[in-house]
Amino acid sequence: MWPNLKQDLKRYFREPGDKVNIYLIFEQGLWAIAVYRFGRCVRQIKIPLISFVLKVIAFLLFKLIEIITGISLPVSARIGKGLYVGHFGYCIVHSDVVIGENFSMGPGVVIGTRGIGNQGVPVIGDNVYVGTGAKILGGIKIGSHVRIGANAVVLMDVPDHCTVVGAPARIIERKS
Repeated sequence: MWPNLKQDLKRYFREPGDKVNIYLIFEQGLWAIAVYRFGRCVRQIKIPLISFVLKVIAFLLFKLIEIITGISLPVSARIGKGLYVGHFGYCIVHSDVVIGENFSMGPGVVIGTRGIGNQGVPVIGDNVYVGTGAKILGGIKIGSHVRIGANAVVLMDVPDHCTVVGAPARIIERKS
């Protein structure tokens, strides 16, 4: 839990040399990430009574954060270290999603199913940025080093080193 949370926290520092920033306690995205990391840690505890009590606490914290911030990061989602949720509100991640390291998302992002039966959920690579209001839906693969523009609706696979925009999303830039 701590190594991942430490990497997540580093993403919130404004300057490379920052060590302490009191304003971090006001970052709702960081609250959601801390509760997510706590919940992931609790899942690994194998002592029955302690595990049960901590899972109940983790679930209640998850619901509280979900209600207060509008950010839903279920503990069953697999998200790599270096997660950054930029702003308050309405970020929904499906419980089966797999996301790589150094993932950043703005407000209004939805990552999940298309809602038409069991069509799968996205698998997202490392170093991906998802802009405000973007939707990533269905059993698709998003490569590493991808930028997804604001309000894009991604319904197709996206290769590495691409920028996609639009609804439905289309690739506007590829880097080799």
